[in-house]
Amino acid sequence: MRAATGVSYDRPMDQGPSFPEIEAALAVVQRTLDRLTALGHDEQAFQLAKAQFSASVRSSWPGNLSTLVGSLDALARDATLRLSDEDRSDIARAIGVLGKVHHP
Repeated sequence: MRAATGVSYDRPMDQGPSFPEIEAALAVVQRTLDRLTALGHDEQAFQLAKAQFSASVRSSWPGNLSTLVGSLDALARDATLRLSDEDRSDIARAIGVLGKVHHP
């Protein structure tokens, strides 16, 4: 399939998550940043903020999402963080959505 920009994709773009799903996943990233900061996990918040910034750079979208997904995954697995079960569940859903964004 060829996008309007002339970029060729190996599968239809509609097979990935919807725009609202991606927006919701990115909102989880922001809430997680706020939660980590509120809990005093400043270093982890900074690492996630760096990954979030990297993912916001349009020139490398969506390939740069892998750094953000990796950062979220590390947070979800870190038992020393005082994240709630709901926080971890939200993070897991965000990982699932962002990991499904197709890379051209």
